[in-house]
Amino acid sequence: MQTARARGVSLWLMPQGETHDRLAGLIARLAGRFGTVAFPPHVTLLAGIVAPEAEVVDAARALARDRAPVPVALAGVAGRDEHFRCLFVRVEATDALRQAHAAAARRFGRPPEPSFFPHLSLVYGTLAPETKAALAGELAGETEGSFEARRLHVWRTEGPVAEWRQLAAFAVELRASDSRQRRLE
Repeated sequence: MQTARARGVSLWLMPQGETHDRLAGLIARLAGRFGTVAFPPHVTLLAGIVAPEAEVVDAARALARDRAPVPVALAGVAGRDEHFRCLFVRVEATDALRQAHAAAARRFGRPPEPSFFPHLSLVYGTLAPETKAALAGELAGETEGSFEARRLHVWRTEGPVAEWRQLAAFAVELRASDSRQRRLE
């Protein structure tokens, strides 16, 4: 079986605390059940950034400084016939999330992706459609809820998933009062 590979560096929004632990446990449990690889729970804000790591980290630090925490609402389990979207939790594509994606894309000299599809993957790999459908019902209660992404994580996502590693994480620092002030300037 050929292992799917990603490229470059990615910017992730990750849950913290109990939500992180619950979703990480679910991902690990599913990986054990289906013989797939486990990975940290995350919502990819921007993927495939190809630039020197130091430049990406510096740009991500500046991006985090200019962003407010992003609410992330989980909206049910689904699956696709794509390795990295085999089984996932849909994430509501709110204005705040779309704006965060657009700001990240612009920071790295890219246009926002019209097909931006926020999700939190549960399984990487291939599962039969009937298995995905059964899991959607089975996991509904374990994947409900929301979290506020208070950190922007920078991950080297080059190569196989087992080789991915976090490069940095930055608190998103912009408060509502700062946001209003910047709009006035």
